[in-house]
Amino acid sequence: MLLVSAGLLQAAEPVAPAAPASGAGAVMQMVGALGVVLATLFAVLWLLRRLSGGRLTGSAPIRTVGGIAVGSRERVVLLEIGEHWLVVGVAPGSVTGIATLPRGEISTAGTDAKPVAADFGALLAKLKAGRS
Repeated sequence: MLLVSAGLLQAAEPVAPAAPASGAGAVMQMVGALGVVLATLFAVLWLLRRLSGGRLTGSAPIRTVGGIAVGSRERVVLLEIGEHWLVVGVAPGSVTGIATLPRGEISTAGTDAKPVAADFGALLAKLKAGRS
């Protein structure tokens, strides 16, 4: 009975804590844990991109076709919505609709700035004539 009591007392004694890890060992453990966290993050992002088809943002039915700066902070932008193009003026604090056009084709192969400007001028004259 004494042997059993001595064994229980010996088993109940607290075990001395392990010696703290050395400085280099602790740094290596921390760098390893950081590497595991970063690898997991990249794996989850890669998986999300694969599952969503490369689009992590919602698909909007509107697309910007082009735009040009007409002032220091003002722009004219051409937007495509379905089968229509919208010409809008964008300034700080406001967006103004200028025209609605049927969807068209834009060819940029072999054109200079002058024919595009002439086409824009003709379009503007046509729009002005339509308002009168």
